[in-house]
Amino acid sequence: MAITVGKRRTPTGRTDTASEPRPFTLWTGRVLLHWSRLLQRTVASRDRRRALVARRNATLRGAHGRGVDRETIARTIGLSPVRVGQALRGETILE
Repeated sequence: MAITVGKRRTPTGRTDTASEPRPFTLWTGRVLLHWSRLLQRTVASRDRRRALVARRNATLRGAHGRGVDRETIARTIGLSPVRVGQALRGETILE
């Protein structure tokens, strides 16, 4: 019986070369997988964080518009009063 590397025998005795990817193809697939993981952890999380901060700032403005003072918002959220003031004015907060 002959030993074949990278091939397997089917029940009919033929060799099936499509069962395993080639090493270079597998390597490039792994590189693409790691690249997409990196993008997911950096770009997607950065955009998600921006959206969450924008939503939080909108709720801060809503609370302030309904009578909650700036110091109470700062104490409850854990931001400084200066940052809360920036959020209330609609400025971008770099955290």
